Amino acid sequence: MREFVVVSVLRQPVWLPFIQSLVPAGFPSPAQDHESAALDLNALLLPHPDATYLIRAYGDSMMGGEDGIRSGSLLAVDCTLEPRSNDVVIASLDGMDYTLKRLIQRPDQSWWLVPDNPTYPAIPIDTPDVFTVWGVVTHIVNETRPGKLGQYVRAR
Repeated sequence: MREFVVVSVLRQPVWLPFIQSLVPAGFPSPAQDHESAALDLNALLLPHPDATYLIRAYGDSMMGGEDGIRSGSLLAVDCTLEPRSNDVVIASLDGMDYTLKRLIQRPDQSWWLVPDNPTYPAIPIDTPDVFTVWGVVTHIVNETRPGKLGQYVRAR
């Protein structure tokens, strides 16, 4: 079984400038007046700080999906949320290692843990009594300049 280190979460607000206009990911648009507001990253990423943990993903079973989860992504995981179909969850089957997968309820009402990468098989949840969800992934932080995230994540 893997061992996870939970990083303590800062409880004070972290206010950062938030520019409310959208940035086009296609063709540039003419310059606009940019209104700025303040955004508290803790309130956004960690609405339930006593029941939220941060964990890093590794491996490629969740690559290829719309959420952009890749090896090294930092995940905010909320333990207060009731898992629903299509949520990305941290789960354990049969008390074994944890896994990061999408929880899917199929039309026949069966439940599955499904990777976003189609080269990996889906895992049926045949015996719900030995299946545990350890939290629902609510936010994903990816680096665009590799190497900096590790400087800010430290074990206690």
